[in-house]
Amino acid sequence: MPIRKLKTVILDDDPGIVRLVKTILRGAFGNELELHDFTDAQEAQQWIGANCCDLLISDIEMPEIDGQGMLVFAKQRNAWTQVVFLTGQSSWMHVTQAVENGASDFLLKPIQRTELCNIVQQHIERAARWQSALFPKPVASANA
Repeated sequence: MPIRKLKTVILDDDPGIVRLVKTILRGAFGNELELHDFTDAQEAQQWIGANCCDLLISDIEMPEIDGQGMLVFAKQRNAWTQVVFLTGQSSWMHVTQAVENGASDFLLKPIQRTELCNIVQQHIERAARWQSALFPKPVASANA
């Protein structure tokens, strides 16, 4: 389990998708994630600009600022931010560009609960390993 809750941003211009993802994640990982949800990319950027974002779950195609722009912005603020894209687009061009820009995963809509939970669980476990490596627990003295 992570030392602290992962600050997770959910972003999609479709409020129904945001509610669905938030409901799934709250039910599966309520104690492990700090969820922040947005339907406006500019509001999400403002939050990410002022806070540490550990995990960004974002639609790729949105008006004004697309998912690729959000990925680049989030990575500039915190290179450790993991990005998972949700999209109805399955073209290799989108996948390739996302990976080249640093996306860690990609889910097709309609969202499958099991797939979403498996991906988020992997990110929670990865974060726990990094946190354990960076902030190891002190070893108890044998004489204590």
